Amino acid sequence: MHALNTEILSFRLAGRQSLLIVGEEKTNTLFRANTGLSVKKYHDLLVDVMFGATPRDLARFAADGSGRAKVPLPGTEHLAAADRFWLAWHNIFAAHLLRTKPTDDLAARFFANLTRAIAARPTARRARALCGDQLFDQNPAYFDAMAAFELAIVPIAFGPPRWAAPAPHRARERFIDMNRACMRRALSEPGADAAVASDAPWEPVFGAPLIRALVRWGLGVGMEVDSIAGLVGVQVLNQNSNSVPASAWAVMDSLTHADGGALLARLRAEAEAALVVVVVDDGERTRCMPRSLRLRCGFIITRDVVADGVAIGGVRVPRGAMVQAPMTIAHMNAVWEAEGHPAAEFWPERHVKTVEAVDETTGKMVKREEFGLGSRSGYWFPYGGGVTMCPGRHFAKQEIIGTLALFVAQFDVEVKGWVTSDGKPSDREARHEPGFVIFQPDRDLEVRVKRRW
Repeated sequence: MHALNTEILSFRLAGRQSLLIVGEEKTNTLFRANTGLSVKKYHDLLVDVMFGATPRDLARFAADGSGRAKVPLPGTEHLAAADRFWLAWHNIFAAHLLRTKPTDDLAARFFANLTRAIAARPTARRARALCGDQLFDQNPAYFDAMAAFELAIVPIAFGPPRWAAPAPHRARERFIDMNRACMRRALSEPGADAAVASDAPWEPVFGAPLIRALVRWGLGVGMEVDSIAGLVGVQVLNQNSNSVPASAWAVMDSLTHADGGALLARLRAEAEAALVVVVVDDGERTRCMPRSLRLRCGFIITRDVVADGVAIGGVRVPRGAMVQAPMTIAHMNAVWEAEGHPAAEFWPERHVKTVEAVDETTGKMVKREEFGLGSRSGYWFPYGGGVTMCPGRHFAKQEIIGTLALFVAQFDVEVKGWVTSDGKPSDREARHEPGFVIFQPDRDLEVRVKRRW
């Protein structure tokens, strides 16, 4: 696409008309409602692969073609409110992850956990803030199973049948079975009804209000317990499969940037100025951060053309075609280049602009640095877009930025060098490995840390 100087590339994939697109006008077409483009087939596929819903509940999800908007899509007006699964799903996440207070409450719980166990695995801190303690206490190998399942998602969804590649299916079954066993136990124990109905900021068995809302919804519409377990398990995966590697890249990029430690010093100064004391629901006080994705995202936004007359960027696309907007193409586009800094390079000033503003204390005009995309917003969509945009994006930003802030503020760090997975010195820095959305680093950064406070 770069060589041909085009933002639309048409080709055939296994005989099917397909388009790759980039650019604000074209990409935003995929995020609008009622454009003759549909993501339903891929959502149904992921409900099957990732949720592990039972056949009965899987069929109920598949029967809902009404979309996530308040007004159902044409031809689905007959669906009862209880059968609009995707709207209910959307509303639950909007209530618990798109509003400031519940997101801040969840972030405060996460930072309290992380501060208590700063040297422990951050994955466990995130997951316990969201899903409570029981799931992980009952399954010590949960995160190993989750990591194996994450790598199995694409092979199961788009690869050969089970008989030709059984290993990914075994990884999926191991992860799903853990979630199912825990949910069966949790819902069968005395006091389960009261725990699910609780409006407390956090509950040890069912975790955050978001998880309890999902469980209440599932029970209310008659879902089977194994399907409800999938609703919860996929949240652990979604939360950690992207924010954990994103946090790792942020830390590694900051520590290894070729500026003699200047970036790390700036980050530390900003972090220490922003860290404040908050109180979580158990009365414990903790330091918390109030509220490098471009280079690390590899997801492909995909839509099917389900109507006649669809046009993208002036190009008419026939019914049955597939349209894709790969993040990598957009995020590596030439619009991100600056003199001496190619698009593929980590350069922290790339997104920073200097603006004039009134100082709230002195009332005088001052210059300050702010994050800004300028006219490049159409080339930046790490969380997707439209009604299906990732609802956890606000919490994820707090996790990633806050984890980096706590790390640089609490530790003095000496970088030892890159090492391979078996601990041997590496002759190069980390590169990308496959991930669900965020690329995984293919090696580690060895550091020596000393607590500062």
